[in-house]
Amino acid sequence: MAPRTLTVLAAIRPGEEKRLRDVLRPIGDDIKGKRLDQAVGRPHIDFTVSRFIHFARFAILADPDRGAERKRLLYSANYDGELDDHLAELTAITSDMEAIWGRCDAYTREGDFGSFIRTHALEPEAFYIAFRDESVERIQNAVARRRAMQALGNVPTMRRELRNIGQAIAERVGRLIRALPIGADLFRIIARCGVTNVVRGTLGIIASLDRIPLFRWLNRLTDNRMPPRQSAYSSVGLDTCAVLAPLAPGDEVPTEPNRPVLSTFREDVVTQNQLTLVTVVKPGHVDRVRAVMAAIDSYAKRLAPPGSLIGVSTIHFVKWLVIDEGRRLMLVSDYDGSWESYIDEFAEMILSGLDAIWETAYGYPPDGARDVPALKWFLRSHQVPSEIFFSAYPEETVVNIVNDQL
Repeated sequence: MAPRTLTVLAAIRPGEEKRLRDVLRPIGDDIKGKRLDQAVGRPHIDFTVSRFIHFARFAILADPDRGAERKRLLYSANYDGELDDHLAELTAITSDMEAIWGRCDAYTREGDFGSFIRTHALEPEAFYIAFRDESVERIQNAVARRRAMQALGNVPTMRRELRNIGQAIAERVGRLIRALPIGADLFRIIARCGVTNVVRGTLGIIASLDRIPLFRWLNRLTDNRMPPRQSAYSSVGLDTCAVLAPLAPGDEVPTEPNRPVLSTFREDVVTQNQLTLVTVVKPGHVDRVRAVMAAIDSYAKRLAPPGSLIGVSTIHFVKWLVIDEGRRLMLVSDYDGSWESYIDEFAEMILSGLDAIWETAYGYPPDGARDVPALKWFLRSHQVPSEIFFSAYPEETVVNIVNDQL
């Protein structure tokens, strides 16, 4: 069974934002609980004993629909098994549920946690899983085997040609079976979003993907290509001291405004990083966004090989959600390496896909992802820092896990 995902957005009670942040931040700074003895009674979530959570995060977002000063709590997790089991485990490893969830509207008591979560849970429009057949236990066991062999100086050469032939055949058959429902996906997308949105969204995604034979053929057949650049120069200047602020009329900053960008985010603590983005969708464009998301979701589920999303091999999980009745788009990603290298890889490998996703957002650069400095400023301006970020295998890259399967 493929890992599942949970995304919860819950309004924080007025006046409780700082108290909640003061609870979450120390947990995030001490994810393994090594300093609990120095802070007796401090709430903690013992993620390290979890058997089923791949990645999890807590973040505090702006809640502009409820008021300029209101905030909301984001909880996101990718986990194995059923939702009830995940919630039971989360409850068991949390020392003080009231200190976190009790600061949210509509939360009453621990016994009603399941119904509270279901009320505030959101389904993604698109969800990519690097390893659909791998549980936390299987990944951790493979890592342990590799490290044991390395300690013994017995590191086998990882060559695809030496894989078990039966395993290789089974993988190909499995991928073929996964791809069969793609026609049904197309009919559902058209019924929901309309033919025009589906065609424009799909062509927008594949315009720069001529390296893939199928997409190259479609681009030539439809004379589909990237539009000419409006300028040879970037639309932004490089200013590392700039503060977060809306980029255009109608735009919003999803976190604390007027703070220096580079002092806001905590990154590069482990091999992996997290990215949470919230952008504002221009009125009348939500069906276009949903069509693009549906195309990405179908490709991710039906065609993407293990560990690669159209050539990007640094993503463990990524999901997009249309929230707030279509007014905003949220991205939640768990990835390898630095933020800079991650965005550079996206801009190089799926340039037109980035444009298709965010060209309907306020503040997106006129030349889109080809203007890399402006793209990075757009993304940083709409990024939400996580108070807590947990990985079950924090030193393992996607490439490591692929090699462990060979």
